[in-house]
Amino acid sequence: MSLPIDVVDASSMASSKASFEPATSIVLVGIRGSGKSTLAIIASTAMKRRVIDLEKSFQDVTGLSTVAYKKRHGPIEYRRQQQEVLGTVLAAHQRDCIIVLSWMEPGIHALLQEYATSHPVVHVTRDPEAIQEYLKVADDYKLRELMSYAETAFRVVANFEFFNVSEQCSRPRSLTSGETPGAALRGDGPASPAPYLTLKRAERHFLKFLSLIMPPGSIPFIESAFPLASTPTETRQFTYAVSVPLSRVLADKWETEDIETGADAIEIVIDDDLAKPMAEFFIDQPQLSSDRASEISKAVGALRRNVVIPMIYHVPWPRSESVDGLLKASYLEHVQHGLLLCPEYITVDLRLDEVSFRRLLERRRFSKIIGVINFECPPPPLPWSDPTWMGYYRKAQAYSCDLVKMTRPATFLDDNFEINMLRCSVSNAGEPVIPLVAYNTGVRGRHSACLNKILTSTLPESLFKSTSHIGKRKSSSYIEPSITPRQATIALRSSFATDNALKLYVVGANCQHSLSPAMHNTAIEALGTSHIYKPYSTNSLSSIRDLIHDPSFAGASVGLPFKVEVISLTHSLSTHAKAIGAVNTLIPIRRLNDDRSIPDDALLSHARKCAGPVLALYGENTDWIGIRACIRRGLSPANAVRDNTAGLVIGAGGMARAAVYSMLQLGVQNIAVHNRSPENAQKLVSHFELLLSRDDIPLLSKVDNQKTNFHILRSREDAWPEHLRQPTIVVSCIPAQKTGDQPPPDFTLPESWMGSPTGGVVVDFSYQVINTPLILQTRAEAHRGWIVMDSLDLLPEQGFAQFELFTGRRAPRRLMRAEVLKSIPDEQRSYPLQPRLDSILEQEP
Repeated sequence: MSLPIDVVDASSMASSKASFEPATSIVLVGIRGSGKSTLAIIASTAMKRRVIDLEKSFQDVTGLSTVAYKKRHGPIEYRRQQQEVLGTVLAAHQRDCIIVLSWMEPGIHALLQEYATSHPVVHVTRDPEAIQEYLKVADDYKLRELMSYAETAFRVVANFEFFNVSEQCSRPRSLTSGETPGAALRGDGPASPAPYLTLKRAERHFLKFLSLIMPPGSIPFIESAFPLASTPTETRQFTYAVSVPLSRVLADKWETEDIETGADAIEIVIDDDLAKPMAEFFIDQPQLSSDRASEISKAVGALRRNVVIPMIYHVPWPRSESVDGLLKASYLEHVQHGLLLCPEYITVDLRLDEVSFRRLLERRRFSKIIGVINFECPPPPLPWSDPTWMGYYRKAQAYSCDLVKMTRPATFLDDNFEINMLRCSVSNAGEPVIPLVAYNTGVRGRHSACLNKILTSTLPESLFKSTSHIGKRKSSSYIEPSITPRQATIALRSSFATDNALKLYVVGANCQHSLSPAMHNTAIEALGTSHIYKPYSTNSLSSIRDLIHDPSFAGASVGLPFKVEVISLTHSLSTHAKAIGAVNTLIPIRRLNDDRSIPDDALLSHARKCAGPVLALYGENTDWIGIRACIRRGLSPANAVRDNTAGLVIGAGGMARAAVYSMLQLGVQNIAVHNRSPENAQKLVSHFELLLSRDDIPLLSKVDNQKTNFHILRSREDAWPEHLRQPTIVVSCIPAQKTGDQPPPDFTLPESWMGSPTGGVVVDFSYQVINTPLILQTRAEAHRGWIVMDSLDLLPEQGFAQFELFTGRRAPRRLMRAEVLKSIPDEQRSYPLQPRLDSILEQEP
């Protein structure tokens, strides 16, 4: 028997993804101590905007602080003056500003609400402990009352909310066994997290949040360079959303490595009952308490701060045969609060009435809407052949949903095959075509969950092993998924949907000691694929022809000395590889267009996971991606790239080209080059000057009137150019080991080149010598703000990009970083392993 569905007028349900102007001003509101001023400085630096502090503006106008003015003139006159100052500031600063405001008096609500119709007004909240420490409020009850009042007041006017996760400054480490105080001072002891990077993850977290609420290009050079970052998750096949219940996040029962391994998205599920209204008898009263809203914001903030993959915010439909007004109001307020947090995806139940759905659509900005429907009761669930399912799909079309998700429990094995009837009906449903997520839940539904192609909800591996309630309903509306990403991947392979044991290689002159096989094979095993990554040492590029024409060839990392020579084997190059003039990654192409060109989707299509004749080779360069990522990770917020930022490249070979290219992709406009052969340095500079003059460099961000200045330092005795700011970014591209008859270079930076008062980041990627003279010199200057990133940082960063190209899957980043550190032979490791492994948790994701 079919269930009734509301009839919807499609013409009245046009999508309402309202967008702000790129230069529109942003307002940060929140209680004192929430970190607004620090976040404002971070945003103003990245977006090149002015910071307007309302407290200072008030004092500039009146000559008194707000506290002194209120005491002298009384509360009524104070509020009048407050409204006048705020109105003037908002009217005068419509563009290119970050406005900071702590006022929460009701009289200013109307001004901010009006401003929020065309500008982002972000409520910044924080944990009570940090607020208490800032405000010096000893009484916990008074603090809770104050925070509850403030958060309620600011949520009235804000159209977004950001939870500012408190950062903990790293404590000085104690000396390890056998380490002398001199070793710690020189820098040849174990690395410890730098206090200068305390705000680094806060910077990345907040700028990521702003990039979700502002139009593309509003924050120059924030775009990710990793291959899958620019590909919408719903357009790839066999993707997984790891489900993380809110209750586990709040109880701190989760590990980043665990939830990111195999995941293409993180699905945070509001897993406890919505039927806990504040007002039991008055439907017009708020059903979402201030404390509850703050808990949700905190959980979303904690997850987003630690992962780079998209987030799905899911509120299950209330567990009740009859959803009354209170339950519906509670559901709506939870979804509306989720929209304030701007997740990449948010679910909205298709059982909502048209008016409620329309209101939610009007509140979204860039979040994609997943229209969901799940039938659990009354048993038995609707068969997939029932027209009710298609009725809800057409409703999602009318509502302009971005995706549709339909699930029901499987009673019999045949239920998994019956779902194809729905897929067939959807394929004939006409425009708009909405990606369909459809599978059976429960243990008996695992077959269809594995074969579902888009964002199947899954469990992290550790939770699957620890639970005995897989696929069962808890006390809430949340149903735990019945499978992990690894199990789903193995099941696909077992059902012949993907091929077994495709072959990957690292190719070079001396690859037998490469750490890449251990790093990639660990990630491959964790995801459940069966690819094999092997080293292949050779002195002749011609010997790899048999490898690349093997039907099972899946790709290769290219090492020295073949990064330029290998171009001759490729069919085409990426724009990045062309600009650099070197290739470190080969990708096989098994399908060509009629004109023999490579299809746009060839690199990340599902066909990449299948064996077959290799028709062409595609050359990519991920070295620059790794260097760029290392610079971003090691560059403290105080040294964020500005117009006058200067970078220094040591060397003039292929890696030096990748280093210059990475700096250009970060917006560095002043680049100095030092090489023992000034002529080669000039060739490198001339190469990029020519490309820039032709506009042949595909910059991730376009900046008006950007002009790049190069300078050649002919020797270490050269003084740093007076017209350039001291460098805060240094990349060394020279080998640290003996080359031929040449002794190993004993290179360090002259003191006059390390004069930055805020320090900087030094990237040195000598693979065979971990502690180069330059690395030891930089560690010894850590007290001045200098951060070192070595080859053990660079290898996994560029490896993440290669892994995505090889497999079409997200790289398990922390797992790969840890494996690189563990794989260093003991005789090459001059530092204790555990402190550096521990520091992975403090790094950017």
